[in-house]
Amino acid sequence: MTVTKLTSSLTNTKKPTNLATLTPQQRLELLETMRAMEAREWVQRYRKKARDLGKIKASAWWSQVYSEIERRRGSAAAVDLRKRMNETR
Repeated sequence: MTVTKLTSSLTNTKKPTNLATLTPQQRLELLETMRAMEAREWVQRYRKKARDLGKIKASAWWSQVYSEIERRRGSAAAVDLRKRMNETR
C-alpha cells in the first residue's frame, strides 16, 4: 500500500469528525457495528475461558457475566447480546 492510501481515510473530509455530526442512519449503523463487535468479543472471551479453565467453569463464569449484564442493561439488551453471540458462532 502506498502512503496516500493509508492516509486517505485520515484526510477524507466527507466523513463526520464526531458523533454529534452523524446522521441518524450513520448512528444506527455505528450502533449495529458496535453491538456486533461486542458479541464477537464476548464469544472470544468465552472460548478463551473454556480453553483455559474448561467448559464447566467457563459456563459458570458466563452465567455470572450474563446476569450482571442483565442487571445493568436490562433483560432485552442481555437477550439481544446472547442472540448476536449465537449468530456469530
